[in-house]
Amino acid sequence: MKLKNLINNTEILEIRGNLETEVCGIASHSNYVSPGGIFFVLKGQKTHGRYYLAEAINNGAKVIIFDEPLPDCPEGVTLIQVQSVREAMGKIAARFYDYPAKYMTLIGITGTNGKTTTSHLIASILHKAGLKVGVIGTIGYSYYDRNISASMTTPENIDLQKLLKEMLDAGITHVVMEVSSHALAYERIAGCDFKIGVFTNLSQDHLDFHKDMEAYFYCKKRLFTHHLDGPGIINKEDNYGKKLLNLDIPFITYGLNCADIAAKVIKMDLDGTEAKIETPKGAFNINTSLLGMPNLYNIMSAAGAALGLDIELIDIKAGIEAVSYVPGRLQRISKNGIEVIVDYAHTPDALRCVLSNLRKFCSSRLITVFGCGGDRDRGKRKIMGEIAGKLSDLIIITNDNPRTESPEQIVKEIEMGLRHCKRPYFIIYDRKRAIRSTIKKARRGDIVLIAGKGHETYQIVGERVYPLSDIEEVENILDAPID
Repeated sequence: MKLKNLINNTEILEIRGNLETEVCGIASHSNYVSPGGIFFVLKGQKTHGRYYLAEAINNGAKVIIFDEPLPDCPEGVTLIQVQSVREAMGKIAARFYDYPAKYMTLIGITGTNGKTTTSHLIASILHKAGLKVGVIGTIGYSYYDRNISASMTTPENIDLQKLLKEMLDAGITHVVMEVSSHALAYERIAGCDFKIGVFTNLSQDHLDFHKDMEAYFYCKKRLFTHHLDGPGIINKEDNYGKKLLNLDIPFITYGLNCADIAAKVIKMDLDGTEAKIETPKGAFNINTSLLGMPNLYNIMSAAGAALGLDIELIDIKAGIEAVSYVPGRLQRISKNGIEVIVDYAHTPDALRCVLSNLRKFCSSRLITVFGCGGDRDRGKRKIMGEIAGKLSDLIIITNDNPRTESPEQIVKEIEMGLRHCKRPYFIIYDRKRAIRSTIKKARRGDIVLIAGKGHETYQIVGERVYPLSDIEEVENILDAPID
């Protein structure tokens, strides 16, 4: 495709070079530049694309798109300065892959907690309705039997458009996508209009990036103000959800009472949930192994999304009940009377919700193993320590993904919230040893919560990535012969 056609509708400040250039590829990483391709010069959180400009040109880049001053480039390279390189990249990527999103139905899910489980529930419902579904989210990107590991919840523009094109070419008609606040801030979903937008909830997270809650909410709101071409499915019991209801868009609300989608609990315990789901099209009962009230809200949001797509109630019920668990989301692993729950809870509100729900099912001690990630929102560490201290009987603080921060400093900040709770706690930095030691000492009737990493199969220490799966560790310990 010719460059002049690719950059239509892009806000350009200056052009130096040949617009008749035939573009053979697009990339924002110098290693992925192909001969005759475009290189987008992005400013990252740790480095800047201009430092890789020579490498990109050496790999064959013939067009450089940038929004900040660059070093001199050799003759024969077309330079295009734009207002925002990220916004330009989104538009150009969509055009390069011929706008694949236009030919599919997109369902976007945003919020702090619950996105992954909700996406799995919606996908399951759509499968039951006989539709061809792709999923893009934190656990991975999948369609049919193809599973691609996820480096981020919502891929970068180029990767996203390429993936959507692959799904379209494979016959996928519906895509369920988790839309992160970073994706909205960085315009990763440029070129995507969503038929359904789901809002789960909003609570403290990513404030190292967004600075405050209002800025965080502003990014989330963009899904509904800039990318939605259909109803919003809104949690009306969330304070930020109530703010979204003031927007001039159609919406379907959900909540326990007085909402379009409501729920009445029949039974809720460690074996799962029985509930009556009430909708404008009628009511139906569900019997699911998904645990706790957070999952009931996820079920209601999925039902709302399905209704927004005119899915029949029989398929909604069948789709919900077909999901036995979602990896690392209130995932129960039980043996010999020892109950272990692995959950991704890495925010204050998620930890509070999980512990409050597990307390209802616990006949003995509620034991929590958790840590906080390094190089991320430091403000939540003390808060999470206090929550764990108030709602647990015993706490083991351990490493999460310390990254380049000192594990000792992270633990010290968690301890600040624990010290006033008068609950016993121990520090075991080695996460494997912390999990093993805690489960080995658990008694019948105890519930052990392993929180923070959920589905993840790695641990980041310094700049290195090591294999580590909470789920596998728990299963190995419970399967081991009793001492």
